[in-house]
Amino acid sequence: MTHRPPIPYPRPTRLSRNTRRRRLGGVCAGLADYTGWDVNLIRFMFLASMLFGGLGFWIYMALWMALPAEEETPFPRVSWTLRGALKKLERQVRRLNRKHDPRIADQVQETFESIKWLAAELEPPGALATDNAARDCMLRDFPRLVDNMLAMSPGQLASGLDDHGSPARMLLEQLWDCAAQLQETTRTVMESRFLASMGRRDPDTPELQAWRDQLRPLRQQLAQHANPETATLLAGIEDKLGFLMQRLERQPQELLDLRPFEVRKIAYDYLPDTLNEYLRLPSGMARSEPIHGEKTAEESLNEQLTLLDTTLHDLARSLFEKDAAGLLVHGRFLSEKFAGPRDDLRACE
Repeated sequence: MTHRPPIPYPRPTRLSRNTRRRRLGGVCAGLADYTGWDVNLIRFMFLASMLFGGLGFWIYMALWMALPAEEETPFPRVSWTLRGALKKLERQVRRLNRKHDPRIADQVQETFESIKWLAAELEPPGALATDNAARDCMLRDFPRLVDNMLAMSPGQLASGLDDHGSPARMLLEQLWDCAAQLQETTRTVMESRFLASMGRRDPDTPELQAWRDQLRPLRQQLAQHANPETATLLAGIEDKLGFLMQRLERQPQELLDLRPFEVRKIAYDYLPDTLNEYLRLPSGMARSEPIHGEKTAEESLNEQLTLLDTTLHDLARSLFEKDAAGLLVHGRFLSEKFAGPRDDLRACE
């Protein structure tokens, strides 16, 4: 089994109550996650302030009412038998959260969230039947791992983060393998849901119809100047943009969600600019003359359109994965990738 580095313990970007490691309302555990301080120190500070003046009590109550609870995956609609097994496992995971190192407890919790998300895929019978490794991990291996971890003291289990030959390390590596298996299964299920949702197209909104009308002349010109492969790429990009524009218009906007900005930037700037730069070239020159002695303008265009198509695919998948952190990278990614190729096309004019 391959040794992995210790699990990183990312600090949350938003202050919230950690109900998984709570003793009362989860305020102290949430503050510990956000600040990186020891949770017992924060609890002692609140207790001391309550004993000497009582101000800590009112601060705690105010934070309890003001701070939202940390989000968790809701329980799926499954049979009573499976729901009972999940509830039992949830109690064990909560015990582990209160007992063990947050770096380990968070990995256990994340794996359990994946199990809850995938549990509905186990029913009706036959679902996930081809993924026996994921099924065994969910129903057999992970519950056994949690029980074995609970049987260890906090110091014993935490030693596995550094001691590669210890029994604790073996448990952690089994946990990491199980988590990786479930993540891969989750990606597969998300991919199938994403492709299914792409096929269900709602009527165009006025904004979307206006955008299609603006794009139509460019699409018609491209069909006359480029090969069928390029036209097919553009059609796929148009479908993905339409899907994203409709979905993002319907859902509530979050402060740090860059998806609407990125989708509009691609729809109204990157895509038209790229097509216009190519269409300015004579058709024969675009297909035959290399750019800087390497690729032709048409090959360069196809690469840009493929990159756009992949980026839109990732953005659409993020609607299901809620990967806000990855979207922050997209802004830099697009700017870096699309600045250069358009300059290459300009060089052929």
